[in-house]
Amino acid sequence: MSDTPFFGGGDFLRSMLGDLVRMMPSGTGLQWQLAYQLAAQITAGGGPDPNPDPIERIRFEELSAIAELHVSEVTGMPVAPAGGSVRLVPASRAEWTRRTLDVWRPVLDRLAAALGPTEPGESEGQGKGGGTEFPPAQSGAFTPDLSGSPALPEDDDEMTGLLGKWAAAMFPALTAWQIGSVAGHLAERALGTYDVPLAPVPGEELLVVSGNLAAVAADWSLPIDDLRLWLCVHEMAYHTVLSRQAVADRIAGLVVEHAQLVRPDPDALGQLLQQSDPSDLASFARTLGDPSSSLPGGSDPALTRVRAELDAVTAAVSGFAENVTRTIGSRVIGNTTPIGEAMRRRRVSRGDGERVAETLFGLRLDQSQIDRGARFVAGVLDRSGELQLAKMWGDARNLPTPAEVDAPGLWLARLELPIDG
Repeated sequence: MSDTPFFGGGDFLRSMLGDLVRMMPSGTGLQWQLAYQLAAQITAGGGPDPNPDPIERIRFEELSAIAELHVSEVTGMPVAPAGGSVRLVPASRAEWTRRTLDVWRPVLDRLAAALGPTEPGESEGQGKGGGTEFPPAQSGAFTPDLSGSPALPEDDDEMTGLLGKWAAAMFPALTAWQIGSVAGHLAERALGTYDVPLAPVPGEELLVVSGNLAAVAADWSLPIDDLRLWLCVHEMAYHTVLSRQAVADRIAGLVVEHAQLVRPDPDALGQLLQQSDPSDLASFARTLGDPSSSLPGGSDPALTRVRAELDAVTAAVSGFAENVTRTIGSRVIGNTTPIGEAMRRRRVSRGDGERVAETLFGLRLDQSQIDRGARFVAGVLDRSGELQLAKMWGDARNLPTPAEVDAPGLWLARLELPIDG
């Protein structure tokens, strides 16, 4: 190995790894401060982000009351399981981003706890065995400390070991980086709270990004009050089912299981670092911020199963919620075809936030998922009516399997069987 450092070479890579380790905050669990800081920076760079007009808040309050009555009637369930009145509240992109991270946090803390160190005896910033050790940064502010020089490995075998330890030690910080990136980029397009149905919103306020909603209304020449009412119904329909404990627990459990199966591959991370341009820090940050660039390759049967089960749950949820929205929309708005077409086009042209969220959490809610769920709901309604559909939400065992989503008759037949336990 050459003694002359060059970019992409082993010496530079060793030094970069040492610098990165010292830059990362220490401590157990996800580095939430990183997520909030990065999300705020991305949102701030997205152009003007004015606070909503007070008159808009009043209008959403009025429309929320109308929507809640209709959603409760059509679903036969209260919108908020614990009682209380749910309402949509207009917000800036910055506020939506912060509150969305608050909503996701309980699920992602479970994810961090489940991942933990990869080997017994490992702790953050220190691998098991006699490898390289780097001094941890102080927890708290993301302040680089590049003083000192780590003891770097001398050959490629030790370098491979270092990459593995780096991936394990830095996983909480890298994941926080990716989560912050997802939330920040989602805010550029998001309309409501449940653009990514990761976790139910606690409390009674569902945020809507009023600036994005106004842009959609202008782009598609939609009456703004019709679009507001449609969104109130849409978000409350999703909230009605996602806030059921059985559904929330099932989605959270599958997201955690998915994360355990897609831990970053050390070799892929090493390749990313070797191919990065040190003069372009923004490009380097984007590369590490995209989880798909460092995921393990190959086909894992366990990962395929988890993704299929997540797809089945989200298809059932979306199919039900979209059917409720369509039913109520035809009553209170009339012709909702222009709104439906606008939403379809938005799903087809998804942004980076949606795509990275799909990779990171395993949740997919693109147009094909919406269509699949709609077919499942239509099949159930054709065979049995509304009462059978409502049975999905009280017990996780009643949620359809991947095969049943595509064959609703199988799901209905299973519901007729006694459930043990």
